Amino acid sequence: MQYFTRPLEALFTIVVAGLLWVLASVPIVTLGPATAAFAAVMMEWGQDGPPSVWSTFWTAFRRHFRQGMWLGFLATIAGVLLSVDLMYGLRATDAPLRAVVMVAAIIGILAVGGTLVFTFPVMVAYPAPWRRVLRNAALFAAAHPLTTLGSLFLLLAASLLVVFIPALLPVWVGFAAWTISRLVRRVFRRFLARQEAAAAQSAAKAASLT
Repeated sequence: MQYFTRPLEALFTIVVAGLLWVLASVPIVTLGPATAAFAAVMMEWGQDGPPSVWSTFWTAFRRHFRQGMWLGFLATIAGVLLSVDLMYGLRATDAPLRAVVMVAAIIGILAVGGTLVFTFPVMVAYPAPWRRVLRNAALFAAAHPLTTLGSLFLLLAASLLVVFIPALLPVWVGFAAWTISRLVRRVFRRFLARQEAAAAQSAAKAASLT
């Protein structure tokens, strides 16, 4: 029986979480807290199945509201500036330094996008002041370029699917978030394993000196 119920439960959680994210993001200014709550649902998805999507989402929404608002505001400003640079590079064909602006805009988009891939999972998994959250997210993104690029590709694919079939926005967003959370959690597990190994090695050295 679980062979049938588990996939249905997973699909239900993905769709409902996507719907809650869409609803919570309607005011636009709440996009950051909504994304943090969305990440909390996906990051708490364990081997025993998904968490209670309603309570997990709204608890995380309230817990990360202020920090999510602030980080969402910073991401919006960075996105607008990079978009302006990119449009300038695409349209200003005879402008000086066009190629430099284009390259800088593309690198900036990859850097900001990669950092955002990890920002909200880091906020949920390792609560800290917003500067430390951004720093840790950027370090994770730089240290795991394949995961970062794969996640950005998934977000791009979900965006294109939304353009073609906008009615299924919660589904596309939900599946993209679920897949990215699996990749990010694998990165976090490796990080914790390295930390535990380093701690054990330090303890062994300390014990040998006593």
